[in-house]
Amino acid sequence: MPNQKIIFRALLALLGLLLVSVLLKFFATPPTRQVQVRATAVVINAPPTPSATGIISSNPPPAAPLLGETLLRGYATAASTPENDLKLMAQLMDNFTLLVKSSATLPMSVNEDWAAAFRGLNPAHERFLPDQHIALNAQGQLVDRWQTPLFFHPLGEHRFEIRSAGPDKKMWTADDLHRNADGSFRRGVELNPPSLIEGATRGSR
Repeated sequence: MPNQKIIFRALLALLGLLLVSVLLKFFATPPTRQVQVRATAVVINAPPTPSATGIISSNPPPAAPLLGETLLRGYATAASTPENDLKLMAQLMDNFTLLVKSSATLPMSVNEDWAAAFRGLNPAHERFLPDQHIALNAQGQLVDRWQTPLFFHPLGEHRFEIRSAGPDKKMWTADDLHRNADGSFRRGVELNPPSLIEGATRGSR
């Protein structure tokens, strides 16, 4: 019996040593390290997104052109002709008399009157042309493609004739271009009727 107790105690001791060694081995193993990966945010300049109005640019939209700029589009350019220039000017005059009802009381007879009215000096304070425009010179006069002031001949009832001095830049010569109130043009012997010459002479005095 004593031998059995000794053997039993030896076995318990051996099992204890095994258990201790296992526990030591388990706790001696270094814990698994958790590697934290920091995401680096990459900022890319993305294109501007459209706004509610559909405009993508961050710059403000350009101002809408004035009515006169739209009607005189192509005026005095290679894409137009001298005849078409006077046609466009007549259209601007017609639109002015329609939109500015009080224009009937204005002394709209000479070049400077029309030029001032188109630039906003009218009872409605409506601007039709900017101060800087191909149809205006530095003196505030309406000019043709050769930068010569146009001549306006009033016929009454908002009807006007328009005359350009032509390439020689001299009024009342053979190359003048004259537009009648009905849209036709005078040429040749009908170019310089005495009534127009007398009217221009009286206006210059």
